Amino acid sequence: MIAADLGIARLTVKTALERLRAEGYVVTRSGSGTFVADPLPETYLSARPARIEAQAARPVRLSDRVKKLPDPRKGKDFDFGIAGRPGVSFVPAVAALDEFPMEIWERLRAQVLARKGAHLLQYASSHGDADLRKAIATYLCDFRGARCQPDQIIVTAGTQQAMIISALALVNRGEVAWIEDPGFYQARRAFGFAGGTVVPRPIDREGIVIARPAKGRSPKIIYVTPSHQFPLGMTMSLARRTALIEFARHCDAYIFEDDHNSEFRFTGPPLPCLQGLDNSGRVIYAGTMSKILYPSLRLGYILAPEPLIDPMIKIRAVMDQHSSAIDQATLARFLSEGFFLSHIKRMRKLYSDRRDYFIEQFQRLLSDHFRLEIPEAGLHFVAWLRRKEDLPLIARVCSEIEIRPTPLSSCFIEAKLDPALTFGFAAWSRAQIREGLTKFAAALARAKHLSSALPL
Repeated sequence: MIAADLGIARLTVKTALERLRAEGYVVTRSGSGTFVADPLPETYLSARPARIEAQAARPVRLSDRVKKLPDPRKGKDFDFGIAGRPGVSFVPAVAALDEFPMEIWERLRAQVLARKGAHLLQYASSHGDADLRKAIATYLCDFRGARCQPDQIIVTAGTQQAMIISALALVNRGEVAWIEDPGFYQARRAFGFAGGTVVPRPIDREGIVIARPAKGRSPKIIYVTPSHQFPLGMTMSLARRTALIEFARHCDAYIFEDDHNSEFRFTGPPLPCLQGLDNSGRVIYAGTMSKILYPSLRLGYILAPEPLIDPMIKIRAVMDQHSSAIDQATLARFLSEGFFLSHIKRMRKLYSDRRDYFIEQFQRLLSDHFRLEIPEAGLHFVAWLRRKEDLPLIARVCSEIEIRPTPLSSCFIEAKLDPALTFGFAAWSRAQIREGLTKFAAALARAKHLSSALPL
C-alpha cells in the first residue's frame, strides 16, 4: 500500500521500514502490523531531572579497600590537586613551573610527531618507549650511580603507580609493607590500597630503623627515601644502606627506593642511589619527572631487578596499558639531546637562590614562632613550633590568609613528634616569598595580640 501510494518500489519501502525499526522509530507486532514507537528514540537523548527512587537512596556498598584508604579529601578538595589554588601557598615540593622550557619542549614534540606521525597515535608498549628507556638508563648510570640496562626500565605514570605495581607484584593481601614513619603519605595509601599491611618504622639520624621487633612479621617490601628522607630531610648513611640491603636479602624482601628530589641537593653533588650498592637484586628503584619537569606530565619509571621485569610489565598492561606515546617520545629527545641536564642545572641554581632567600626572610620574620630545620636537599623546609600550644592559632591564621604549609602530622602513622609545618619554597620568586612570609608574620602577630587581649 505504501509503495503504491508513493509510487516507489516495494523493496525501497521494505528497506526503509527495516532501517526505522533498527533505529527504534517503529515496532513490529506479530499479527498486528508495524506501529510508530512510543517513546521515540529522541526522548532518551534529552536531559531530564534525575529521579531518585527511595530504594536507590540507600548507602552505596563500598569495598573494604576504599573504606580503609587514609585520605580525608572529599568533593572539591580534589579539584585543585596538590598545589591548590593559585598564589603563594607554600605547599611543599611544588616545582617552578613558569621556568619550564616550553618552547624547547614544543619544538621537540613537533619534531617527533613529524618524524613518527600516526605511529605515535596508536597503542604503545606497556614496557615503555624504547628510546626513552635507553635515555633513562643512561642518565641513571651516569648521574645517579645506578647499575642497569634499558630493559630493566619500565615507564610508569609516576611514583605512586610504581608503588602499586611493586606491591601487586610482591605482596599478597595481608602481608607486611614497612614504611618510614613519618613518611610520604601517598606511600601509605598506595601499599595499603594494594592489599599490604602497612607497618610504620621509626626514623633516626641515619634513616629507617631496621631492627625487626621480636614479635613482628618480616616485611615483603620496605619503602625508603634514602637520598632525602621525606619529610624530615636526612640522608641515609652508608652503614645503614648496606645493613638495609643485607636485611632485605636475609628476609627475602625487596626495598622500594623512592629517589624523589635527589637532583636538588645544595651542599655538594647528588649522592649515589641505593640501587647502585645492591649486589643481590633486592632494590626496586623509582623516579619521577613530576618534580623536575612538570606534574601533569605523569611520567615516571621503575628500575626493576631482572626477575620482576615481566611481572611488572604485565601489571602495568592491566592497569592502564601505557603512558602517552607522544610525551614519551618527546621526553626521550629532551633527555638524549642534553636539555634535561641543562634544565636540572639551571633549576638547581634557581632553587638554591630561592632557598637561601627563604631562610633569610623566615628567620627574620618568624623565628619567634618557629625553629627552621635546614636540610641539605629537597624543595621544602620543616619549621618546628617553639610553643606547642600555638598550633590551633597558627592553623587558623594559615586558613584565613590562604597559605597551605602542610602539618608534619599528616606524615605520621604512629610517630609522636613535636608539632611542625612543612613549607615549600621552590615555586615562588623572591618577591613572592617575601610577600607571603610578611603577610603570614603580620597575620600571626595580629592573631596573637587579639588572643592575649581576650578576657580570661
